[in-house]
Amino acid sequence: MRAVICETFSSYRDLRLTEVAAPAIKPGCVRIDVHFASVSYAISLMVAGKYQRKMSLPFIPGTEVSGYVRECGEGVSEFQPGDPVAAIVDSGAFGEEVVVDTATVYPVPAGFPLVKAVSIPLSFGTASTALERGGVGPGKTVLITGAGGALGLAAVQIARLEGATVIAAASSGPKLEAAVEAGACHTVDYSSEDFIKSIKSLTGGRGAELVFDPVGGDLFERLIRCTAIEGTMLSLGFASGDIPLVPVNLLLVKNISLLGVNFSEYVGWGKQDRRHEFATRTKAMMGWLFDEAAKGNLAVRQPELYALQDFEAALDCVVGRRSIGKVVITTR
Repeated sequence: MRAVICETFSSYRDLRLTEVAAPAIKPGCVRIDVHFASVSYAISLMVAGKYQRKMSLPFIPGTEVSGYVRECGEGVSEFQPGDPVAAIVDSGAFGEEVVVDTATVYPVPAGFPLVKAVSIPLSFGTASTALERGGVGPGKTVLITGAGGALGLAAVQIARLEGATVIAAASSGPKLEAAVEAGACHTVDYSSEDFIKSIKSLTGGRGAELVFDPVGGDLFERLIRCTAIEGTMLSLGFASGDIPLVPVNLLLVKNISLLGVNFSEYVGWGKQDRRHEFATRTKAMMGWLFDEAAKGNLAVRQPELYALQDFEAALDCVVGRRSIGKVVITTR
């Protein structure tokens, strides 16, 4: 099969597309004919050996796929060959076939396009997990940063579905336009506006009750100042490239709760592999997300598509922060 191979920790520009042997089937796993594989900033860190989860060389990058079950391993009864599925994988998405533990494989509703299904497990799964922890619901004002990215757009849609008022914050007009299409009620461009003043104006001086932040960096302190008294902040990552130092005195004086959200813990990527421990809960959430998407209550955006041989251009798009929503590789 064709696959992209990482043979040494280096730049993603040193990856190469080649022919490799298909992975062997294992008990409790399914073999998936991959049709679509998502591209994320984390992949550039993984192939450079800088990600929190260190891979064993050589490996095939990529952690999220959609396609059809081709073969079921010993002990598998919940899937059959031909079933449309999406999956979170440890690695191997940038290849034509991948073998995955069924703990992180999710049925795709009949008729729902696989090209959109690949966007749901990681982005929507992470957003749903975080917002639930933060107590999203009717009457809440939710401020979402990075709102033009795949994760941010997923958070906008889920927060609106849960009845919240959404303020979308991003770094450009086109990204904010996408957030409005996804359901944001208000927008703020933090590259050009007085961010704190704008948020306070939109919230009657109170600030947002819930802040969803995958950006970090120097924006983070401003977000604390934009959070309401007794509000909650959700830290999901550092897309800015900088990990902020948190002024805890500001958390203290405003009685703010700061929650870290690491969705990786629930799908086997923590210090211990706990995917089976959380599988029932995670599968129930994925079932809800796919049902809502199939009903049109979550309007999953058509991703930006690249052919497998154009993987470098796809990663350039993501690393250069030019993408709006998901970037996806087509393998067939």
